[in-house]
Amino acid sequence: MAPENVLPKRVVEYIHEMGVRALDHLAANFQPAEGAAPTAVQTVVEHWKSMATEEKEEFVERVAASVVEVVAASAALPVGLALGKRVAKATKKVLKRQTKKIRKVAKQDKAKTKADDKANDRSNAGADAKPKDKKKRRRAER
Repeated sequence: MAPENVLPKRVVEYIHEMGVRALDHLAANFQPAEGAAPTAVQTVVEHWKSMATEEKEEFVERVAASVVEVVAASAALPVGLALGKRVAKATKKVLKRQTKKIRKVAKQDKAKTKADDKANDRSNAGADAKPKDKKKRRRAER
């Protein structure tokens, strides 16, 4: 499931952008403890510093996709759902339903946009085109 289908595009882009900023900030300001064994955070920071910009974008894209799924699942779950074995199944069901709704709305928006574009093309084309009827043509020329 594409992240854009689960949450609005602006939210997905925000999560991605903030991920890059947060990791850049962490890499710039992280001070490892002296003499201690390397931690997972220290390893990530070292790898982040050695990555090219393209690699950083790909890394954040993968992490952001997971974050988007968690945010969407949290937002879509009914309030008061008891935690238990059925949570994953219920979450999957809710996400599937939400995705269906989002796709339906997107499809309707796309059809509406096409219809509006077509109507605008007709109205603009009508201004330039000459009427076929002789009387209407004469009136238009005046």
